[in-house]
Amino acid sequence: MKTGCLSLLAVLGLTFSITAHAQSRIVGGTEAKEGDFPYIVSLQANGFGHFCGGSLIADKWVLTAAHCVDGGVDSVLIGLHDRNKPNSAEKFQVAKIYVHPKNNPSTMDYDFALIELSQNSSFKPVALNETEISFSASKPVFAVTAGWGTTSSGSQSLPAILRQVSIPLVTTSDCNAKASYDGGITSSMICAGYKVGGKDSCQGDSGGPLVVTNSDGTTLLAGVVSWGEGCALKDKYGVYGKVSAATKWIKTTAGLK
Repeated sequence: MKTGCLSLLAVLGLTFSITAHAQSRIVGGTEAKEGDFPYIVSLQANGFGHFCGGSLIADKWVLTAAHCVDGGVDSVLIGLHDRNKPNSAEKFQVAKIYVHPKNNPSTMDYDFALIELSQNSSFKPVALNETEISFSASKPVFAVTAGWGTTSSGSQSLPAILRQVSIPLVTTSDCNAKASYDGGITSSMICAGYKVGGKDSCQGDSGGPLVVTNSDGTTLLAGVVSWGEGCALKDKYGVYGKVSAATKWIKTTAGLK
C-alpha cells in the first residue's frame, strides 16, 4: 500500500515508520517550477525532516491526510521548493490537529486532518473544490499532484526539488473493478492515474494536493494523497481523499465561510 509512516524501516509500501510518520512520492513526473504550488506544505519531524505533504487552505489552516498525523507533527514548512533550502520557506509550529470524525484507519475512509498553525501564513491558500467533478472516459478531467515523495515504489530516497505529475481522474466504478481495488473505494475517495500505470504519487507525497483547474482558470483542491497498492502499478490507481466529501467538516472546523 502507498499509505504509511516515514521512518527508518519500510513497513508497507508508502510507509517508513520510526514513530508513525507517513510518507509517499511522485512517480513519472517532472520537477515543478518554483512558485507553481505556493500553497503546498511540508510536514516536518524533528531529526527527520519531510515526511508528508499538505495544502494551505486558509491563512492558518492546513489540510492533510489523517494517517500523516498519527505520530504528531513537529513543524510545518510553507513555500518550500528545494528541501535542501528550508530557510527559504515559512516555518510554523502546530497549534492543534483535528482528525475527521469519520476517519477509519483500517479502510482509509475519510482520510483527512486539519492542522491549525501557530500564526498566519503570508502565502495564498488554495480554494476547495466543493462539488462533484463531472467526467467520463470520453470527457476526461486531468488533475495534478505534487510532492517530495519517492520516485519509485519501495524507495526511501526523496528528491530535493518539488515534483509534479498530471494524471486523469478515474471513475469509482473503474477504480472498484476486481483488478483494481475490488470494492474498496468509498464515497469519501477519488482515484486518479492510468490503467497501464507509470504515473502516480508515492511514499512521501501522502497528505499532499490533487488539484484541478476550473473553467475560469481557478485552481481547486480536489483531493488529498491517501493510499494505493504500490506506486504507478498497472490497474492500481492512486487513491485520494475526496475534498468535496469533507467540505462541510473542513469549513466548520476551520471557521471558513
